[in-house]
Amino acid sequence: GGRRRGGTQAASLAMSAFEAHRGGGGFPQAIEIAGAGTAQANGIYRATDRLYCDAPVYEHMGNGADLKITREPHTNSKTGVTKHGWLLGIKAAPLYGVPTEALIIPAAGWKRFTGESPVPNVMVYDQLTEVFYSSADAAKAKGDVALEQEDWSTARDAFTSGIDALKRSGERFGDAFRNRAALLLARRAGANLNAAEHQAALRDAIAALELVRSLTSAEMVAVQAAKALGCRDDAVVQRMLELVGGGKILDSGAPLVLRCVERWVRDLVALWEAGDFDSALPDPKQMPADRYLDGMDEKDREAVLKKHLPEFFMPPGGTGIVKDPTECLKLMKTWEDIFSSQEFQQKRKDLWTRQGLNFPQRLQATRSMVVEALADVLEPMGFAPGQPGLTRVVRQMQVYWSGDKQCASKALDLEELADVSLADLIE
Repeated sequence: GGRRRGGTQAASLAMSAFEAHRGGGGFPQAIEIAGAGTAQANGIYRATDRLYCDAPVYEHMGNGADLKITREPHTNSKTGVTKHGWLLGIKAAPLYGVPTEALIIPAAGWKRFTGESPVPNVMVYDQLTEVFYSSADAAKAKGDVALEQEDWSTARDAFTSGIDALKRSGERFGDAFRNRAALLLARRAGANLNAAEHQAALRDAIAALELVRSLTSAEMVAVQAAKALGCRDDAVVQRMLELVGGGKILDSGAPLVLRCVERWVRDLVALWEAGDFDSALPDPKQMPADRYLDGMDEKDREAVLKKHLPEFFMPPGGTGIVKDPTECLKLMKTWEDIFSSQEFQQKRKDLWTRQGLNFPQRLQATRSMVVEALADVLEPMGFAPGQPGLTRVVRQMQVYWSGDKQCASKALDLEELADVSLADLIE
């Protein structure tokens, strides 16, 4: 696996770098800069596929090509001897540098050029993931200290920082990722439980168990959180836990995006608050949008969904409006043409001659027949498909039937053609 490299003498670094590269070991894939006086320089630099002076060009992961670490040549004008060094620069202006013939960036020996003091701490990693794993481990250690001090808020923030580092790692699988993620989630679940944030505690505990089912600390938190949320029945808690760990609740492609877990927990709590301990537990509902909207607050998330998926925010019957008696009468005349058609009248006759239907069944079949007949009229107006749209439009039209004689008269005509009271079309 990857490991962090420490600083050594330049000569030995140069030899080891040369041998590692030629022997297939490759160059370090990530450099972490921290504590630099020029704050903009701090961050993670990733090795690109470009080589310059026989070594990779490293680019800042946040600021792209503006911030680079490159191996640069310098030729003495008097002696003609070319020496090399590593420069950290912004838009070609050198901030910090270190003279060395090493093909690997050294951790020590850095000097200030145009950058502010102090010079940075430089950490060199074989693999990019190791940078994020190191950050996650440091965050966990900080959170553990806060837990011991019963500082639940600081602990929760630290564990969240560690989880965010794992998200940025790009990893999704493997024991190194899963174990770290599960421990951070379990620790945050404990902090949430102690802070009386019971839904968040249950969410995190379930997510931890999805990753590592044998994590006893997470299961204990899940049980306590479920009981605090109203599930007093041990058997129901066990039924919940039986569904966890099978990979159906977390998105395997984005296991630290917890929206699906949050929705499932909300559905569970709704059952428990209603005192319904006998019904089947709800199914987890994964949405592809979750992974793309992760990190947004509720307001921004809703704005994006409303823009790109407006149908999720429509009222049940749609958005259609019958704005006045004139529009109502015009719409009713359109219905009259449809109800008068040979096709509709034949369907109506077939329905009323059908054997074995009681009144509720016949009424439901009539509603379905009307819904189908009016779909091409109502849906373009913004009324929802099916019965919800029909209910919405009939309720609006009732206002005009009671106050406009022409609308009232036309309503009677429609009821005769459809063999149903228009009020009965509402469900």
